Amino acid sequence: MEDTPLPEPLRHAVHQLVAESVLHCSDALRYTAPDLVRDGKRMALHRATDAADTLDTASMLIAAYMEREGAGRDTLQRYLQPRRQQDRTAGPQAAEHAYLDGVLGRPAPEDARHHMGFLTGQYHAQVAQDPEEEPEQLWAQACLHGLKARLCGDRTSLESLPPRLRAMARRVADALEEPQPATV
Repeated sequence: MEDTPLPEPLRHAVHQLVAESVLHCSDALRYTAPDLVRDGKRMALHRATDAADTLDTASMLIAAYMEREGAGRDTLQRYLQPRRQQDRTAGPQAAEHAYLDGVLGRPAPEDARHHMGFLTGQYHAQVAQDPEEEPEQLWAQACLHGLKARLCGDRTSLESLPPRLRAMARRVADALEEPQPATV
């Protein structure tokens, strides 16, 4: 089973789900923009959870196939990484609040178990002061926005982006306009 590719219809379904998730991610980024204050927080949360749920669907689809092909429960549990799974039904917990406190410059949590999330939040707050230090993040955002503009045929959505991000996203959308020959 390990050496065989996914059947073509399943591979195609997974690709569709991943592409849908990318569109949700792009929307989540878009709704964090300062000009979308009215519905921004609500819609960013909706789209982020839509992206997570869509990727969960892709994961479960692959897991179901592997199970049908004979993968044992222990193997599936290892591959599904359930220890990393986060349950959203209870809402934000102490770990998320510690992360938020770090991002917003509030005091560190007293519970040492959540101190790493706090430090990560502090790091993200520092990076936000000078986003030029994170070119990978800028490039990832440009790719998401450019891909969405290309897939939806709506380049006007790029107009509200900051100038540097807008220029990069336009280049991505342009590159996706026609398949480019590979260079060696």
